Parts: sequence; C-alpha cells; structure tokens
Amino acid sequence: MVAKHNIIVIAISLAIAAAIPLVYLYRGRHQEEKISYKTFRLNSGWGYDIVENGKMIIHQVYIPAIPEKREFSTEGQAKQTAKLVVAKLRNNQFPTLSKTEVEQICSENN
Repeated sequence: MVAKHNIIVIAISLAIAAAIPLVYLYRGRHQEEKISYKTFRLNSGWGYDIVENGKMIIHQVYIPAIPEKREFSTEGQAKQTAKLVVAKLRNNQFPTLSKTEVEQICSENN
C-alpha cells in the first residue's frame, strides 16, 4: 500500500515538473506579443510609441538621454531605439536608456 502511494506521488510530481517549463514558454511568447512599438513621423523627424496590451505606455517624441530636445532624424534611429526599449521591458528591466546606448544607435543609423 505504501509503495503504491509513493508511485502515485512520484508520478504526480513528475507531471507537475514537466508542466512548469511549458508554462514559462507560453508566458514568454505571450509576453513578447503584448509589448510592441510603432514609429511615427513628426514635423522635422521621427518618434516612437511603446504599446503594451494595446495601451500606449511610452510616447517618445524626443531622443532620450540627451539634454537637448531633438527628434530622431531617421525612422531607423527611432525604430532601433524602440526595439531596445521593448527588449528591456521584455527582460523585466527599466526602459531607461543611457546616453551611450542612444549615441550608438544614432551613429549606426544615419
């Protein structure tokens, strides 16, 4: 009787252990779908929005992390910056960017 009970407990434990990675895979894929970005044209440049679950959470009209209020000069710069912000959010990091990160993106996408 004890051996049968132990086998049942072990079988249930194995089933739960096998299901845990599947839950994390589903959550990870679902999370990626929930956070997105879109670029938009401004008067003299570009900006981007970060959207989570259909709701805008960041509206960025100026290049972040630099002291002056300047729009992105190309859509590519806005897009790469938005992708970096999305990646940080998906990795449960703060969406703040350093001056170095922004300068690197802007110099690569001129």
